[in-house]
Amino acid sequence: MADVIVYDKLVSRELISYAKPSCSVILLSSDDIEIELLRRYALENKLVIRLKNGDPYVFGRGGKICQELIKDGIECEVVPGVSSVNSVPAYAGIPLTFNGISDMITVISAVTKGGRLFDFEKIPADGTLVVLMGGKRLEEVSKELMTKRDPSEEVAVIQRGTYFDQKVNVINLRELTKIGNLATPSMLVLGDVVKLRCILWKSS
Repeated sequence: MADVIVYDKLVSRELISYAKPSCSVILLSSDDIEIELLRRYALENKLVIRLKNGDPYVFGRGGKICQELIKDGIECEVVPGVSSVNSVPAYAGIPLTFNGISDMITVISAVTKGGRLFDFEKIPADGTLVVLMGGKRLEEVSKELMTKRDPSEEVAVIQRGTYFDQKVNVINLRELTKIGNLATPSMLVLGDVVKLRCILWKSS
């Protein structure tokens, strides 16, 4: 049973309700203090859980956190999760691979360390492409995507995927510049697999 649970705003409060009464529950306000906070409680010989949504080793800083804590002799155990890379497209009726349609997946974070845009020259011209963390700079991201992808290609714009208020729009890449920034969390999925949504998804 955890002595301390550190979580962020993407984690459902329902999960926190399972903590024992004496557990300290801390809502993380900034990634900048995350490692120091975990280190402090762990060195007090407390059982600490860093509760995250998705998978901690897929754009979740899990590797960095463990690396830093291990330097201080703190033992870490990682419990794998289901990444939004898998769950969000699936819940929107979009398989990332499909025999005869797509046998390749590329996943990128649109905004990298220091707020720099990803180097879009690295993305392939076809296959399934999943773009994370680009919703607040959508116009820039869409223009960069069109330098490598077909402007007429269909894009699934997924906002708050897997939540009760999930919103999915399918448009072509050219139109992406016109829709403004997105609510977070958000995701873009590009590729021929997007066309399968009309068959595989039922909103009811």
